[in-house]
Amino acid sequence: MLICEDLLLLLTRDDGRTEAWVSYRDYALAAGLLADLALADCVEFEDRKNPKVWLAGEVGGGAGQARSEARSTFPAPGAAPGAAEDAGPGAVMEFGIRALAERSKPPRVQSLVTAGWFNPREVVSRSLVAQGVLDLEEAKYLGLRPERYPAVDDGPEAHTRSRLREALAGRGEISVSDAMVLGILRGMDSAKVILKEEAAAEGLKGGALNKRIEQITDELPALAQQSGRAVKASIDSINAAIAAGIAASAAVTAST
Repeated sequence: MLICEDLLLLLTRDDGRTEAWVSYRDYALAAGLLADLALADCVEFEDRKNPKVWLAGEVGGGAGQARSEARSTFPAPGAAPGAAEDAGPGAVMEFGIRALAERSKPPRVQSLVTAGWFNPREVVSRSLVAQGVLDLEEAKYLGLRPERYPAVDDGPEAHTRSRLREALAGRGEISVSDAMVLGILRGMDSAKVILKEEAAAEGLKGGALNKRIEQITDELPALAQQSGRAVKASIDSINAAIAAGIAASAAVTAST
């Protein structure tokens, strides 16, 4: 399962509504999609704070060819997921690559995570519908009640929670994708709520949970970089973008 799919399940109630205390779920989903693209070697990051994001092959003068190939291969953002080869995880990845290919210049991580054109909520939801994890309830009352995606199979989320608990406990090998999920939850300051039961079961109280997650994301890069993936840099950049987006949104709300 993709990182953004895991995050949607963790941040959504079983009836399909966003958890009341999760104000910035879409930022997390966009961050998750960017992490998925990074782990699949579909994108590259500039080596600086708030880095630019390139499609793989753009760096070194291949931008035109990389974007042209992406435009010809993947459906446009906002197109029905059925326009892709499938409505599962492949469609989610295609959405992200095509969205980046449509940009006239490489975006920075901070703008990417908060951009409406990179918000994968619908395509991720429909991917989980195609996999039999969620159901689709169509919009009603002229859109006053929006689409909902209630859970029909709680197995995948339970499996994700089990893996994350094992990671927090330090039992077994921790996957890079699980480290990304934990890092994004920490960046949203929601790990303490989302993983309340898992943390309590492992005796991680107060700030101990965030410290443990930070330890996990610090320890993984040496292994991950052996395959050319700058995991820690990706997590730091994505979380800085989430924090900046939340701060900017809060400032706008306070001024109205």
